[in-house]
Amino acid sequence: MEPTALHVLCLASVFTLTTQELVGLRVSPKITAECGKQVTLQCNVSSSLNGLSVKHMEWSYRKMHLCSVNSEGNISYSRDTDKIWDFYCEYEEGQLSLVFRTAQPDLQNEYRCKLQSNKGAPHKYTTVELEECDGTVSGVLTSDGPSCTFNHVHPDRDVHWFLGSKNLSDGSANHNTTKSVEKGGWITIHSDLEWKEGSDEPFNCSLKSTKSGRYTASTLIQKAALKSLKATNGVRPQESMAAFLCVSLLFAVMLS
Repeated sequence: MEPTALHVLCLASVFTLTTQELVGLRVSPKITAECGKQVTLQCNVSSSLNGLSVKHMEWSYRKMHLCSVNSEGNISYSRDTDKIWDFYCEYEEGQLSLVFRTAQPDLQNEYRCKLQSNKGAPHKYTTVELEECDGTVSGVLTSDGPSCTFNHVHPDRDVHWFLGSKNLSDGSANHNTTKSVEKGGWITIHSDLEWKEGSDEPFNCSLKSTKSGRYTASTLIQKAALKSLKATNGVRPQESMAAFLCVSLLFAVMLS
């Protein structure tokens, strides 16, 4: 019986599937990047076939080509991609690495590694996630009350104000909090507390994670009288300092 077109098609399909199974790529399915640190995505060719020849290998994001290597081992980059992220690629025998110099929020994406060879053309995906980041915090005391600013925050957080151990964010005081997204996807959070009453206790501006429910960063804002350690209302400087240290210890425990 002569082979029909259907027989030929079936045999070709089986051969293609078998070849692709023997030629594969190894990547990490998910990478959790550390804030501000370098993050590396590696793609390794794995094959049990002899005579495998890499013709083309690339890393891409959605439909955007990031970098590729040809059969001679030369690396090339797409135009203008360096304006989006600060990255570079490295290639060693059968391994193409995509290296981002600084992990930031807008790197959280799914990246594809694709191989073109004389034995098959498989592809695999790696997802990059970023851990929680707090960045820097500053606080000042104005004539209208205390204010604080958190820079390089990820992901979004809530601001809670305290006076001593009393939580002022329970509605006992008004505060205005604004948020803006900066370059790289970082969030800047600024908060002003409306407070003109006298108090010797320091204010505490804290960030609370909506993910874990923990306080992850805070700053103490001292009253002018506390800074100068002058005795007011019958309170000695030593007692004011003791109260300040007590509040500092309290919030250190909350953040641990």
